[in-house]
Amino acid sequence: MRLEKYFPTICVAMLAISLAGCGGSSGTTTTVTVSGLTKRVLITNSQSGAVQLLDAQNDKFNKTLLTTSPTRIVTSGGKSVVLNSGSLTVAAIDNTKESVSAVATLLNTASDVAISTDGNTGYAAVRNSGLVEVFSTASGNLVTTVAVPSVTRLVMGPKGHKLLAFADDPEHLGTNPNSFFVIDTASNTVAAVTNPSFVGGQPFTAVFDPSDANDTTAFILNCGKECAGSAAPSVAKVNFANPATPTVSVVGGTAIGGATVGLLSGSSLFVAGTPQPPGPLPGCTLVSCGSLQVINTGTLTAGPIIPITDGLHTQMAITSNNHLYIGASSCTPGVIVNNLVRGCLTIFNTGTAAVTFTSESALRSDLNVTGLQPISGRNVIYVIQGGELDIFDFTIDSLTANQLDVVGHAVGVVQIDP
Repeated sequence: MRLEKYFPTICVAMLAISLAGCGGSSGTTTTVTVSGLTKRVLITNSQSGAVQLLDAQNDKFNKTLLTTSPTRIVTSGGKSVVLNSGSLTVAAIDNTKESVSAVATLLNTASDVAISTDGNTGYAAVRNSGLVEVFSTASGNLVTTVAVPSVTRLVMGPKGHKLLAFADDPEHLGTNPNSFFVIDTASNTVAAVTNPSFVGGQPFTAVFDPSDANDTTAFILNCGKECAGSAAPSVAKVNFANPATPTVSVVGGTAIGGATVGLLSGSSLFVAGTPQPPGPLPGCTLVSCGSLQVINTGTLTAGPIIPITDGLHTQMAITSNNHLYIGASSCTPGVIVNNLVRGCLTIFNTGTAAVTFTSESALRSDLNVTGLQPISGRNVIYVIQGGELDIFDFTIDSLTANQLDVVGHAVGVVQIDP
């Protein structure tokens, strides 16, 4: 719950509660009332066990969809898939009906989820079973399983043809070390992709090249020593049309400081991470700094390190005025001043190169940024940090006057309308 806010807080009651599941007694009809809103956002609330639907045109809570400890959420093709933390289930939401359409039961707890571009198929990374479980979002029924050792993170291609899977600590995998894995979504077959340039680099995640209509080209972010690897972090452009003999081009220029999250905008690939071991960076005035770099995708060269907050960076979003919002967890907090503390959110103005370090209430249970969602057609971005929803006006990179109180602990956020 929001304990203190440095802009006025408006508490809005949840107007409706909708409970839906997959299955039910014969002859029972469940009537679902839809909101009729034209700009909707879903926010997961791990503490209340609910997914909250918001009117994103007016920044108001509207209704609640009940599930179990929801955390990560992804959406596409009119459906959303929700990871239920600490549970053997993942939930599918029908965005049109605004209700839970199915619940898939897994072999073990999931660490990540993905969804097909048409919304019909969900994917769950089940690390402890070494499987990606594929399921129907309409019924929750298991379609198949794909073996990927220690699978922890999933990245779906923009065309939906390929799903990339990343293992926990890939340098030390017993089979196919230093690899990432490509799943063909049509056949649900998997192939390992490796290259000498990955050795010790710990392939962590990827940013697809959208110009490749086959989803066979991506920028692979190798987090290296930041993730207990033996090599320095790196970024490589990889074509894996033939996974056995991939074409790999390693990014040159300035050495990569850290690489755990990235975002492609035009010909610029923004990459963030935290150098390890921690040390002084050029221009860093914080106790410990993370790094942001701009990679020219034409020349495959990285620009100088731009100091940002440290921590594990997993969130990045760009607004319509080209302000880059970068979120981390487990960052080093700043000094408390007037009950405010520098948190884990950094804003980078790509036009002026100005960096903004934001502050939030020091009374929050944590400072972690777990979700970023710019709202289409508005000068607003929803930021989930410290379990709360913070609504920023990105023209001034500051909180709006109208803020909402999340009762519980918010984690993920997605917009389900254009």
